[in-house]
Order: sequence, then structure tokens, then C-alpha cells
Amino acid sequence: MAELVLGLAVVVLAAIVQGCFMVPMTYVKNWKWENSWMVFSILGMIVFNWILGFSTIPQLTDIYAKATTMDFIIPAFFGFCWGIGAIGFGLGIAAVGLALGYAIIMALVLSLGAFIPMVILHPGDIFTTKGIIIIIGVVVMVAGIAVFGKAGIRKEKEQGEKTGRITELSKASMKLGIIICIIGGVFSCFPNVGFALSESLIKLAEEFQTNPKWAANSVWTIMFTSGAIANLVYCSYLFKKNDSFKDYKNAGFLKNLFLMAITSLLWISSFVLYGVGASIMGNWGSVIGWSVFIAMSIAVAGTWGIIQGEWKNTSTITRKLMGCGLGILVIAIMLFAYSASK
Repeated sequence: MAELVLGLAVVVLAAIVQGCFMVPMTYVKNWKWENSWMVFSILGMIVFNWILGFSTIPQLTDIYAKATTMDFIIPAFFGFCWGIGAIGFGLGIAAVGLALGYAIIMALVLSLGAFIPMVILHPGDIFTTKGIIIIIGVVVMVAGIAVFGKAGIRKEKEQGEKTGRITELSKASMKLGIIICIIGGVFSCFPNVGFALSESLIKLAEEFQTNPKWAANSVWTIMFTSGAIANLVYCSYLFKKNDSFKDYKNAGFLKNLFLMAITSLLWISSFVLYGVGASIMGNWGSVIGWSVFIAMSIAVAGTWGIIQGEWKNTSTITRKLMGCGLGILVIAIMLFAYSASK
């Protein structure tokens, strides 16, 4: 019981960190979205990612030397797909705000992250009790996202202008922002599939006496680096389109760099903490750990969105719709947690 409580506490901490990681970016000044996201991609997906990899797996080079070609291709492919989702994550939240964008994206990550691996890896489970509960959970999740989307559209009409710090980075409409969030959420679930298919690389890491708690980092280093490629290419395209690379010369460069470094460190740390917490929880990690992680991170990000004024000057009906949408997402999360015990 003590280990379960300790593991759950670490997972809750991971969720808080995950829900907060975009907040420092909201205080960046004199940079366009691509300026901030380029720095995040380099620091979070590459620099801090590899520092973490080598600090937890000192023999990482030897492991990769013995790995097969497919051991690299699988996480690299799904990592690149995730990279497309990361672009949608950044653009979507900038368009619709932390509260709405985070809820839509993370809800899709949770639901599709449970459904897609089941279809690919365990098709025989689709019509079992577990599979049916997951399908119901996906349907409920879509309903929650639809309610959230309705609240977001009403919010835009009632406010007449963007509110909240993060939305100052985007000129996209609410409808386009919601579409971007959906695309981002769909692609952001691919690491779950890639991770499930990378079992051989994880076992290889364990053969080199890697602590099982850290063995998964041998996959994340490849996956997130591959994802960084998609992000760097897109940011480079925006630099050329918007002539925005020169914005790095604007006042406040060091402050902005520091803020994005904090953003990057919080992001990668949330995954590390979750992995440790889920490992401590043992079998319960996959039952309630992931659901708590998602639910708490949505709540934290939503709270930040409210604090930063994303829902000010909206009607009671709109705010009730937002609350109703969040409630539906919580029900879906509970369904996924229950399905894990079947």
C-alpha cells in the first residue's frame, strides 16, 4: 500500500508538471510562435532528451550498437508522426487557449492511445468486455470534445477578441484552432503505438543491466529526436514565410531563451516522473496511473487558462458548457481506467 501511495504521489506531481509546462511560454515577448517552438524543439526534444538518456542509461551507445535496424525504424517512424502532433499541439493551444486546447488534445491522446494499440496489437480483444468499454470510452470522449468545442465557439463570439496570454501568439480562428487541436491529438497518440512495438529495444536495454524504471528512455531518445525533425522543418518553413528568424535579435532574447528552457525541462520531466511513478505503482500504474496523469494535467492546464483570463467576459451558459465538457471527459477517463482492470 505504501508503494501504491508513493507511486500515485509521483504521478500526481508529473501531472502537475505536465499541466504547467506551457505556462512559461506565455510570458515570451517579441517572438512569434515559430521562434519559441524552434527553441522548445531543440532543447526539449533533443538536448534535454539525450542528457536524460545518457544520465539514466550510461551504456546507451553500446545498446544502440547492438540494436537491429527495426529497433531504430519503429520508434523513429512513430516519433516523426508524433512530431506532427506536437506541431498541432503548439499551434492548437496558441489558437484556442490552454484550457480548451489542452482538454481536446489530451482527451484524444488518452482515448486513441488506448484504442489504436488494441486494434493493432490485440484485435481479438475488440469485442471482449475490455474492448467494448474502451470503444464506449472513445464515444464518450468524442462527445466531451464536441461540448468543449461548442463552448469554445460561443466563447469566441461573446468575447469578440482573443483573451489569455498564450492566444496572443496566434491569429487562427476558434474553429480552425479546434480542427488543429483534433489533428494534433490524433497524431500525438502515436508514441503509445511505437512504444508498444519497441519491446525488443527495451529488453535489450535491460540486458545491459539498465534499471527497468529507465529502460524505456532508450526508446524516447530516438522517438523524440525523430519528432524534433518534423518540428524543426515546419519552424524553418515559417521563418521563411514570415521572415521571423530575425526576431531572435529583438529585445529580451536571454529572458525568452530562459523561459523556453524552463518550458522544455518541465515537458521532458513530466514524462520521466510519470514513468517512475507508474513503475513504483506496479500493476496499478497502468490501471489508474495514466488516467490520473491525464485527468490531473487537464485540470491544471484548465486552471491556468482561467487564471490567465481565457474565459473572461463569457456568459454563464458558455462556462457551464465548458464545465459539462470537462465532466464528460472525466467520465471517459474513468471508463478507460476501469477497462484496464478487465
